[in-house]
Amino acid sequence: MARTVYSIKKNRLKRSFGEGFMMDEAGNLYLDENSPTHRLYLTAIDSAEDDSEWGRLSFKVRLSEEQVLYTYAFATNDRELKMGEEMVDVESFLIADGIPDSAKKILFNHSEARRFVDKRDVLLYGLKGRYLYICIEILGLGEGMLYNIRAERGSDEFMDAFPEIYRENNDFFRRYMTVFNSIYNDFEDVIDRLPELLSFDTCPSELLPTYAAWLGIDVQGDFMKPEALRQLVKEAYVLNRMKGTKECLKRLLTIVLEETPIILESNQMKEYAESEGEGVFDVTVLVKKKFSENERFQLMYLLDQFMPVRCRLKIETLKDNSILDNRVYLDMNAQVQYLEDAKLDEYMSLDGQLVLEE
Repeated sequence: MARTVYSIKKNRLKRSFGEGFMMDEAGNLYLDENSPTHRLYLTAIDSAEDDSEWGRLSFKVRLSEEQVLYTYAFATNDRELKMGEEMVDVESFLIADGIPDSAKKILFNHSEARRFVDKRDVLLYGLKGRYLYICIEILGLGEGMLYNIRAERGSDEFMDAFPEIYRENNDFFRRYMTVFNSIYNDFEDVIDRLPELLSFDTCPSELLPTYAAWLGIDVQGDFMKPEALRQLVKEAYVLNRMKGTKECLKRLLTIVLEETPIILESNQMKEYAESEGEGVFDVTVLVKKKFSENERFQLMYLLDQFMPVRCRLKIETLKDNSILDNRVYLDMNAQVQYLEDAKLDEYMSLDGQLVLEE
């Protein structure tokens, strides 16, 4: 039987019963510091095959020295088991809110569940059944975290290479070889995840500055959101090909600022205002977002990597538009445009209510 790995993700954790835990967006469980008891009853892991042999159960946990970790697990082919005189649906029973924990522990005891103390990586050899039920309990006050829960079923690759006489469950040789098999499987999982690490869509955000540097872009600093940084790296090749153009700066600023900027070149600025010292290579960027001095410096450092040679760029933050009404004065930086009549053709003209836009 091939090895099958079941990863306990956020969706399964939502359907499970948790007490004394708080879950983040990534599906990591954090211990409630004000609760002395933390229990997690997972929904059934269904192998879709009767008498499945379960192998390794592992998870990562960070606890204080005063806290104690207990793990319980049992397997069965039936979704319903007898408790006293009644038949109960195991999964519904374990994840129900109103049932006391003592009653749930009785069900585990009747099912001959395995119990492990302070173990993060255990073997479930000997457990056979289509459905695997798991309970993780942490006792004690303090900070802590539980994540990356994985259950495996199927045979060990190392043991399959030996004659059948060596494959007995729970004997010394199998337990000894399982240590090396677990190390081998961990390496195999890391290798299988390499394509995810090399993809801009799935790699951790910590790797994005490195990938940007490989593409010739220095994005050091914390002025960009992770989503914007990921999009910048994805479009880095195209942006490098457009480097030095107005469209490149416009797209770059749109990604970073999450708004479409207005980019005015020197010849365009003369239509709006006469500025001393404006050169033919000067560019003004008008945006709505407000910056701190540190953010402005970091943004300018990024833009310098894409600006044309000899180009001088400055960023101006636009104020909110002013609305005029009766008895309202114009404030600073406000301007009323003077509209002129324009002649279109012979005997055709515009009145003062129409404006031609570029």
